[in-house]
Amino acid sequence: MRLPVSAVTLLVAAALFGENLAASARSANYYPWCTIYYKDSGGTPRCNFATHEQCVASISGIGGLCVQNSQYRPRAQPSTRRPRS
Repeated sequence: MRLPVSAVTLLVAAALFGENLAASARSANYYPWCTIYYKDSGGTPRCNFATHEQCVASISGIGGLCVQNSQYRPRAQPSTRRPRS
């Protein structure tokens, strides 16, 4: 059984993303979207995009994948409640 090219690409990207999370740990928790560029041998993920649109724009013309950052944890929002008087 042969898998479509897109399925193979997705599987390879998932494997590379899992192996390279430590390499991009400095920004792994700050942004929800990561790119995996095709050009750099191995495709190290770079997780520095706040939106999917930003991620897609960054790979436009050079190739790559946009994947959700599995290590992303949104920062807690400050409470808007006022203290009681």
